[in-house]
Amino acid sequence: MANGVIDSNLIVLYDLWPGVASVVGELPTDGIANTTDNNVAAATRRYGEKVTVYNATAGVAGYATFVYLQMGTQDATAAAVKSACVNDSASLWYQLTNDMDSCIAISGGLMAYAIGAMTDAYWGFFWCAGVVPEDFVSTMGGNFVTDGTLTPGGFCAATATTVVGIGVLDAATDVPCGYSLLIDT
Repeated sequence: MANGVIDSNLIVLYDLWPGVASVVGELPTDGIANTTDNNVAAATRRYGEKVTVYNATAGVAGYATFVYLQMGTQDATAAAVKSACVNDSASLWYQLTNDMDSCIAISGGLMAYAIGAMTDAYWGFFWCAGVVPEDFVSTMGGNFVTDGTLTPGGFCAATATTVVGIGVLDAATDVPCGYSLLIDT
């Protein structure tokens, strides 16, 4: 089946990452998608540090959470804004991949989206919960890739044609990582 898409206004992510998010006042002074903390070789923050913001104007109003993680190995298509990422390592919980063949559990529940370009083994913030944070990363608006089977309700990370996407949840075996308001197109 061909990939589908769903508009950013129609999805919400669940926060399955460990830890408690800090308040809005602890955002980096140059923004969440800054160059000081994102796509850097050495971590500038604690692994798994989370920051929650309130998205007020662009897209859907509501809270969104970012988590600080490491990009592991990538697919042939490098991770960019809106790349779905899942666990790359069974021993390094904070390491992600956008490569379907490298991940340890596509539907395992832990999923986050890149908020910009990433380099292998580099660190940065990833969107991991709540509404799409368009006020803080304007390029997050628009379509997100699905596996072409998404229906309203819970969803999990899924194998799309060439990338990790989101797809319909098998409640018996999958861990939901988000909620879809409508069917994909």
